[in-house]
Amino acid sequence: MPDTQRGTFIFNELRMNIMIFDATPHWSGGANRILLFSKELKKRGHTITACCLPGSGLSTILLEEKISVYTIDPKSDVNLFIVPKLINLIVKEKIDLIEICSPKFYWVASLAGKLTNRKVILTRNVPYRKKGVKKQINRLLYTQLIDSIIAVSDKIKRELIEDYAIPEHNIRVIYDGIDLLSFNKLKRAVDNIDPAPYVVAVISRLDAHKGLECFIAAIPDIVEKIGAVSFLIVGTGSIELQLKELAKKLNIQDKVFFTGFRKDIPEILSEVDITVMPSPEEGMSMSALESMASSRPVVATSGSGLVDVIVNNVSGMIVKPDDSKGLANGVIRLLGSDYRQIGMAARQIAEEKFELQKVVSQYELLAEDLISH
Repeated sequence: MPDTQRGTFIFNELRMNIMIFDATPHWSGGANRILLFSKELKKRGHTITACCLPGSGLSTILLEEKISVYTIDPKSDVNLFIVPKLINLIVKEKIDLIEICSPKFYWVASLAGKLTNRKVILTRNVPYRKKGVKKQINRLLYTQLIDSIIAVSDKIKRELIEDYAIPEHNIRVIYDGIDLLSFNKLKRAVDNIDPAPYVVAVISRLDAHKGLECFIAAIPDIVEKIGAVSFLIVGTGSIELQLKELAKKLNIQDKVFFTGFRKDIPEILSEVDITVMPSPEEGMSMSALESMASSRPVVATSGSGLVDVIVNNVSGMIVKPDDSKGLANGVIRLLGSDYRQIGMAARQIAEEKFELQKVVSQYELLAEDLISH
């Protein structure tokens, strides 16, 4: 049981002081997960403190939610000079539990946690499979500095066990959570797209590793087979101009609409027929879960954690990564099916597996168990 200067038990429930470390510079699915979990944990009486990069989207929004934020840039994931500062913060805030969500904080925050005798959780949002020396170094991290690992997908858990022989009981699968009430049909959100029988969307950071070039390369085949389809690409990122140039090169610029960064995702999804998650590797795509919560089926790759959630032609479509022809065929098959019924099956999965209160309760139980022993 924690000492009286830290977490306390009230009515047999532990009120915890939790510090979350995240080094995401831009808004992302991982940042959204932290926001949703933090807000729900705060509602339940826990105190959340975040350590984020200066100027990050997450730090700004958490402050708006009146959640305490420290902005720290460790510069390097092995910058041991920052550890004393982290120790001071942990002691000052009377932290009971540390959760580390970004590799940039893995070593420094876990070391600070061990030196202050706090429990440490490492959350794996995306695959980070290592080889050689890096694999051996990570083995030390997982076995010596971490008390428990949260994997956001069954796929990530399997890979951790395979790569590092971590005991299964040390890895807990806790999915990302969705506030299901937010994803109902709402007013029109995108007014400048041409009307078309079908609207297909990708909601993603526009970065090189997200499979977006593959998606755009698939569009001509989809249009040839289906006909009138509009494609939304929602988000911003480093390759946005490249993607626009690729659309021009393929002569599909009149079919593809770049919306930029949007906060009104539920409204946008209300206009969409299906979504695509083309990333060749992904833990558990938040945008895909939001689509499922909106009863919109997803075409996702087998490199994502959705491979354990989606059943082909029942609750969505799984295709091979980095295969534009296969991706096009997946979209064509889904649009040619009773995709609305498939979307309803996707919503049911979201209710069963990803409802925010359920997954936060799983997190809460894990945290309480660690702190209490």
